[in-house]
Amino acid sequence: MHKTILLVSRDRNLQATRASILEQAGYRTIRTASLTSAVLLASHCQMSVIGHTFSPAEQDHFIDLVHKANPSVFVLCLRYGLAQPSTLLRHVEDCFGAQPGTSRICVLEKNNVVAWPKKAS
Repeated sequence: MHKTILLVSRDRNLQATRASILEQAGYRTIRTASLTSAVLLASHCQMSVIGHTFSPAEQDHFIDLVHKANPSVFVLCLRYGLAQPSTLLRHVEDCFGAQPGTSRICVLEKNNVVAWPKKAS
């Protein structure tokens, strides 16, 4: 079964690029620019990737709403635009490879990834 990843971004070009990268790696993608629709769509996905076009406060709000409905969904918060496709793939795979019982939230800062138990900020 292919894993489905929801891409949430206000930058349609960047979103399309990320979708292409993930689809070439075998993932299915769903795209939206709306946090409202993203919350509804997240229940149909194994992971949500929320882009840096949303503030940390918006990312936190998204995480709260998604995990209230489905705490098993992985959320990858991007705090900057990724330059290398391999970086996105590596972090998606790292999230999916997390041990059971660990955080389902990863925040990708420019220099490192920090897993948060609840919030992105």
